[in-house]
Amino acid sequence: MQPARYDRFSVTLHWLMAALILGQIALGLWMIGLPKDSTGLRASWFNVHKSLGMVLGLLIVLRLAWALLRPRVPAWPQARRLQLAARGAHGLLYALMLVMPLSGFLSSVFSGYPIRFFGMQLPKLAARWEGAKDLLSGVHHISALALILLIVLHVLAFLYHQLVLKDALLQRMRWSDAGRRRAKQTAAPQ
Repeated sequence: MQPARYDRFSVTLHWLMAALILGQIALGLWMIGLPKDSTGLRASWFNVHKSLGMVLGLLIVLRLAWALLRPRVPAWPQARRLQLAARGAHGLLYALMLVMPLSGFLSSVFSGYPIRFFGMQLPKLAARWEGAKDLLSGVHHISALALILLIVLHVLAFLYHQLVLKDALLQRMRWSDAGRRRAKQTAAPQ
């Protein structure tokens, strides 16, 4: 039998990644306005951003692997077009969550600057290649904008479920046992 709600590990990964992604977006938007000077402030924040991006890259790979291994949570009962839209939006979210850290990392690889993971310098993987760095940096920026738009869409879809459909969708993404009991009651035939 398929579970009526997401397991705790999936819920934990969802909310952890949501917090980290929102933090990364805020940090990325803030740090690009920092001046390039000799203080090293900009470089320090870029290194924090890169380190968190590498963590997010590993987390999305873990999340995808976990999604393939666990039983699927049944689709929410709704119109077929809404199910297709939800499936497409989630697919794009996953794709962007992979593209963002990968393009950022590879852009850094080809930048010629050392890559640091929370202060620890990683081995140099390639020589400076300005064309590849510029292309990957552009992919990173465009992906960031697309991800911001999809996050807004994701939140609007959640609000639609909660406020218009009143289907308690949030209960499937909670940690508490009370939330689990309510989700089972909602899913049980009357």
